[in-house]
Amino acid sequence: MKNFLAIFIIQGRFITATIGSLCVKKGAALFTVTVSLLVMSVVSPAYAAQLNWDAKTFETAQIPKFTFQRTVFIEYKQGGAIADALRGQEYSVTVVADSNTPGIQKLLDELNLSLSRAQSSTHITDIKIEYRASLYGRGDNASVDYRIILTPTIEGFLIREYSQGTPALFDVAWRGIQTNAPITLTTQEHGEIEINQPLSFFKKYYPTVAAQIAGTEGESVLAMGLIDASGIGNQPLTNWHFLFDPTGIAAETSKFGFSGAKVVVSSFTMGESSFREGQVREKEVHASFTKDAPYSVRTVQSGDSANIFLAGYASPDRLQDHEVVGVSATAPTSAAQTSTGSFPVFIIYGMAGMAAAGAGGFFFWSNKKAKRESEYIQTGIDPKYLRGVDTSEASGGYKTNRGEAELATDDQSYKQHQSVYDQQSPRGSLPKDTEAKRDEPKSDSTRGSMPKGWKPS
Repeated sequence: MKNFLAIFIIQGRFITATIGSLCVKKGAALFTVTVSLLVMSVVSPAYAAQLNWDAKTFETAQIPKFTFQRTVFIEYKQGGAIADALRGQEYSVTVVADSNTPGIQKLLDELNLSLSRAQSSTHITDIKIEYRASLYGRGDNASVDYRIILTPTIEGFLIREYSQGTPALFDVAWRGIQTNAPITLTTQEHGEIEINQPLSFFKKYYPTVAAQIAGTEGESVLAMGLIDASGIGNQPLTNWHFLFDPTGIAAETSKFGFSGAKVVVSSFTMGESSFREGQVREKEVHASFTKDAPYSVRTVQSGDSANIFLAGYASPDRLQDHEVVGVSATAPTSAAQTSTGSFPVFIIYGMAGMAAAGAGGFFFWSNKKAKRESEYIQTGIDPKYLRGVDTSEASGGYKTNRGEAELATDDQSYKQHQSVYDQQSPRGSLPKDTEAKRDEPKSDSTRGSMPKGWKPS
């Protein structure tokens, strides 16, 4: 019996699989005991918006990381000016900027305005950004992959420090930052370049394409801002997957009010596909239009995902109609909180015990069944009760090694059972009852089984 337990965490989604197999004696059957997959959709290669916030220390909590990704497809199956401009084209542009880059201040203002609208106490003081767009032109369509990595420096996320009997409060309403405004940066390599609206890439590098799209439904689709984490902000933390790790230790937590003590780690993960959180599906927007030829524009994004790590035992709460997280130095002794709320620990161990009892019962039943069926299975004779007997004789200088097996306890010899064709006679391999017919001139076979008409020299 071999059991395999696998737990995978792939881009924020949890997959658990338990597989057991039993090979039954006297047979070649393979039984699958348990297969459990707790994911209901295929993991996508990229997400529309990703957030990773490591708040186990105050320093790392100041610099969360956002990643925004989107792919735009332009189809031109019947040709046209857009087809002529994009077929066979490949082009990539990368821009890295910080607070010293001209135009970055507008992005700071737009994001802080978004935080104010979300009633967040957090304020962005600095920002780093990396923008990349890559075009691939094919026979009947072209695609552009956009990616923005946004690393802001935030302040004010700690609303209240921890004190004995009073949990620390963290503001998490800032996680849904977004802006649709055009963000134009000025760089030495690319000059002025707008990074937030996908259409701007075509305006700068493929103006013929942008002219064909202008004034159509495709323009509104390509004007949707790339910096959009609203899906993360709109999903309540109570629906996220919660994990409390008593073995994970976070140090340097004095700025949170934990008096410098080492505390355990809590994590919230969004992106799990479940009935509670909802199915994680791709976001797709489509528009068709006709200019000199029919075209279609389609944007594709995978579902949002996020990871939040906090020092201490965390619990979501609300303060003045916006979401916060309360964090305590120790966890409750009678319950372990999950994404569905308070869940008694004894139920977890009880379920594990029931599973173990069920597995034990199955193994007992299968073993008993195998023993019962073994009475009807032919098993043969143990080799220790057999002996070998030589059944061939020499022919000139050549001898074939042939033999048979007989019971070692049999009183009768092998010669009582051997084939009559193996008994030798002076005139060849003839049976004993043909001795009286040797002199009959029916054939010339006087020296064994020779061809008819053969005569010795």
